[in-house]
Amino acid sequence: MISIDPVTLIVTSFAMVATASPFVYYSYKLKKLTSANLASFEEFSSSNNTFPTQHERWRNHYHLGLDSQHKKLIYHRFGSYPEQSMVDLKEVNKVSIQEKSRMVQVGKEKRHILEYLALQFHFKDSSHSPKTIEIYDGELFTDVAGERGIAEKWQKILEVQLKN
Repeated sequence: MISIDPVTLIVTSFAMVATASPFVYYSYKLKKLTSANLASFEEFSSSNNTFPTQHERWRNHYHLGLDSQHKKLIYHRFGSYPEQSMVDLKEVNKVSIQEKSRMVQVGKEKRHILEYLALQFHFKDSSHSPKTIEIYDGELFTDVAGERGIAEKWQKILEVQLKN
């Protein structure tokens, strides 16, 4: 049988709790933030009589939802500069991807660095200026985590909605 010194047991237990507590706290904080963001999104959707059937959330900062029955797109951006908007697809003529990047040259190697990515809605009424929905902002995030794929996917989904 192995005997464990009570002092060693207490110190080890304290070290384990101290190591695990930041992870538990972060997990709790993230769940709370996610549920608050989702509640805000659902409240805005229901206040506009829109019930999205397709959703996409990314980076705990953006949320898109499409109500294909009413042809409306709900967009939420959370964080320091929050935005809530709704786009009536019945009024939209075309959806395009707006992209801003810069080229950086290090020695002989050239790299394109994405600074901004958005979906842009062009309306049937030419007096209505285009509406832009941000997908990625290089000032907020240092890396791209599939946002180009998200933009292309939603552009295709929305183009199908515009044709119907």
